[in-house]
Amino acid sequence: MIWKYIQFEGKLLLRNKLNWLLGVAFILFFSLYFFQYSAGDIESLRDRKSAEALEYNTIFNYFPEEMRDTPKGQEIYNNLTEQSSLINKQRYSLWKNDDYEEYIEGGLKLNELRLRLYELGNEGVHPEFIIPKEEIRKEDALLRYYQKNQLPLEADPFAASNYIPVALEKVDGLLFVLFVLFLGGNMLLHDQQKRSVMGIFPISFMQRVFVKTGLHFIQALAFLLAGLLIGGWFVSIRTAWGNFKSPLLLFQNGDYVAVGTSRYILYMVVAMALLALLLLLLSILVNVITKNMYATVLLIVVVFLAPMLLHFAGIDASWLQPLSVMEISQVLSGDTAVQYGKDTIDYKWAFVWLAVLNVAVLLVLFGGNRVMYMKKHATPSYQVGKGGGN
Repeated sequence: MIWKYIQFEGKLLLRNKLNWLLGVAFILFFSLYFFQYSAGDIESLRDRKSAEALEYNTIFNYFPEEMRDTPKGQEIYNNLTEQSSLINKQRYSLWKNDDYEEYIEGGLKLNELRLRLYELGNEGVHPEFIIPKEEIRKEDALLRYYQKNQLPLEADPFAASNYIPVALEKVDGLLFVLFVLFLGGNMLLHDQQKRSVMGIFPISFMQRVFVKTGLHFIQALAFLLAGLLIGGWFVSIRTAWGNFKSPLLLFQNGDYVAVGTSRYILYMVVAMALLALLLLLLSILVNVITKNMYATVLLIVVVFLAPMLLHFAGIDASWLQPLSVMEISQVLSGDTAVQYGKDTIDYKWAFVWLAVLNVAVLLVLFGGNRVMYMKKHATPSYQVGKGGGN
């Protein structure tokens, strides 16, 4: 019987025109967004280093002359002078286009000098030109990855390997939440409206939950993967596939590490798949209460936006940290950890919480259904009187 029910639900899902319309729009996004992305002005590594080199003229102009007569001031000035020299050597390495090892070694030394300035308090350096520690750590992680894997420093920014992570980050968050909710926000409504039809399938509530959630999950994941493949293929035709070993930054255990593009995409897809499963289970849970798709979508979106709304209102929302997993790209980049001031919020933390929340919603569904079943089948007890009564 369960197999017949799966077939029945599968046919209903395949005939759902709204879901197909949503899916096609979602798939096309990955291709169409490339036109906007490719029209943007992406700063090259050479341009960035040239801008950095020019900044040192202003840094030296702002540096107090009286500080150069002190031992500490002299060390800071010499440090800045060496930084300027290293950046110009990096520019020359990029211009030669054949000695990236010199560029990497210079960059690692440059990061050491910048961290040393923090130990000296960055005295005499205008605040506008102080490089944040997070940026230094990120740059260091990228350079060490390039050094270890011997990869070219300047990859084509418009190649598919560089575009796909950007498109995923654009989809991640509220857009993906709305897509999944409209895809499966009315899973139980058909059963509630067609009770006579559903009577031919004598299966339990939890079996229905697993079947409906499973089928909608497969559909959502299929649309996501199709978008990635078709979008990547479209971009590769216009530019190239690129190198999926190119590094992207990942926040892990309070530090930044560089990982290959393929690994980063895998983390994003797995996290988005777990999020889709959570949203579908939440949809069923809210369906039981509201019996309205739009009310279901609105309620879950409000819950999703709650941490941000409370933060803007100046209210401490640290207890809502687990909800930040709905923006997985912010967790992977470390922005969420910075927002809450907790180094433990990384991709491992996100995967654990996504799994915990999925299990928690399942337990609530199971427990609530069990309680309703017991109430429905409770047998009232009657006192048996002796002799004739009223």
